[in-house]
Amino acid sequence: MITLDNLRDALRALCYEPSGDGTVYQKSWEETSAQITVDFSKKRIGYPKDLGFKVNKDTTCNFSDNENFVVLACVTMLLDKGYRPESLELEREWALGHEQKSGRADICINDERGDTLAIVECKTPGTEFKNEFKNMQSDGGQLLSYWQQERATRWLVLFACDFINNEIVPDQVSINCSDDENFIALAKRDDNIALYRDAHTVEQLHQVWTETYNQQVEGNILFGDRSTAYHPMVPPLLKKDLVDFRAEDSIVNRFEEILRHNNVSDKENAFNRLIALFIAKLQDELSKMPTQEIEFQYRQGRDTYETLQDRLQRLHSDGMRKLMREEVLYVPNNYAENLISNYTGQHRKQLIEELNGTLRKLKFYTNNDFAFKDVHNEELFLQNP
Repeated sequence: MITLDNLRDALRALCYEPSGDGTVYQKSWEETSAQITVDFSKKRIGYPKDLGFKVNKDTTCNFSDNENFVVLACVTMLLDKGYRPESLELEREWALGHEQKSGRADICINDERGDTLAIVECKTPGTEFKNEFKNMQSDGGQLLSYWQQERATRWLVLFACDFINNEIVPDQVSINCSDDENFIALAKRDDNIALYRDAHTVEQLHQVWTETYNQQVEGNILFGDRSTAYHPMVPPLLKKDLVDFRAEDSIVNRFEEILRHNNVSDKENAFNRLIALFIAKLQDELSKMPTQEIEFQYRQGRDTYETLQDRLQRLHSDGMRKLMREEVLYVPNNYAENLISNYTGQHRKQLIEELNGTLRKLKFYTNNDFAFKDVHNEELFLQNP
């Protein structure tokens, strides 16, 4: 944790330069002319207000609370990323009728047009960060209440910053405030699919996040390698980012809840599907290097349900062949294109033969209405009575 005791070291890690007597640290950004000063004699943090940086409550600029140092680190990293000072605002508050909203957002980030891009809630690492995330999961916490007031925002970010071994160690969880296109399409056919766009209260927003999006959160959207100023990006999940399941993850209970929520009563069939998913995931992990992006994930904003299922089918087919020594039919999305490009002119007869062979496999060697046993190859087809 960044405290007054290690603040000087933390500032040096953030590339602040001390004055001659070490009482003032400062950092400048040439492209935006921004400068932040940290004055130890006055115990004050000076933000570039002259350049449009907004500070709505002066207490965020003193040394009285360790959370102020988290805000300082976050603002510094945002300016490092290329955000302009006039796009940043501390302690924004909203009016509710004749009363002021009691909560204040630590940092609001505006886009290049002045609309709210992200609302950032800063917490000290450890207990405070974990407790606020639990509050978000329970009833929405502070961030969803801010979102209800600022519906134009596109991201909610819970941010913490630690200082370990003389290194700044940021942590964040983020919620995408935009409805997924796949869910929008589903909602047109199913009135039970709730969307953010139709939620008008904190309770409704939390319900949509919980029931439609399964409380999905993203990671380092603000400071990731692929993110640029004003363009947060969900970082791809790499193999090295994977962590082991923990008992508190309650993965079995969560899977059971998914089955109940979707009225899936055939437990034997559900078990078989779960095994297929395990094989696909195992094959994905075994075939990837630590720095490679894993394929066993839903890439929000990039995937459709069809592209996700195609990857899972391929991973399952590869896994069954390599791990179980069984062939499972997989027809890739570009099958027709590749088939036609490979057989031209006098080879057209071979094209028809291969196409008929593939259609025959799809018809007989996959599950059908008359299969008593699951079928995914010719051998299992012949085993059916």
